[in-house]
Amino acid sequence: MVVEVVQAVSDVERAQCRALRYQVFVQEQAVPPELEVDGLDDECQHFLARSSRIGSDVGSEALATARARATGRGWKIERVAVARGQRGRAIGAALVRHILAQAPRGLTVYVHAQEGALGFWQRMGFAAEGPGFVEGGIQHRVMLWSESPAAR
Repeated sequence: MVVEVVQAVSDVERAQCRALRYQVFVQEQAVPPELEVDGLDDECQHFLARSSRIGSDVGSEALATARARATGRGWKIERVAVARGQRGRAIGAALVRHILAQAPRGLTVYVHAQEGALGFWQRMGFAAEGPGFVEGGIQHRVMLWSESPAAR
């Protein structure tokens, strides 16, 4: 299996992103659907880690997805979702590295990280800031990417 990370621009790719997010956030984590479908997708860049099987004409499978957008604070990476069967295989890390490489220069890169994923984000170079808070019924922390914008 070959894994590639792309910016999701086609209708098919964007549908794969939405379906995976729904599966992870709504079905697995019980986030209310009205919070997951927040009306901000058109303001975001969407990213998709997908597989394809060499020598097969079967379509690609969505393995992980995320979106990012400019906010008043900087560039926010959000809605990071990895398919259940793909967790622990470094696909999420490949996705985040790709997104960080696309981050606009001069903007602070940050996430609202789920408490259970703090270790992942720390390994990706993020540091927690401020107190925890609840978002979508799940405890989160703001985390800032420690690499300075000028160094990118």
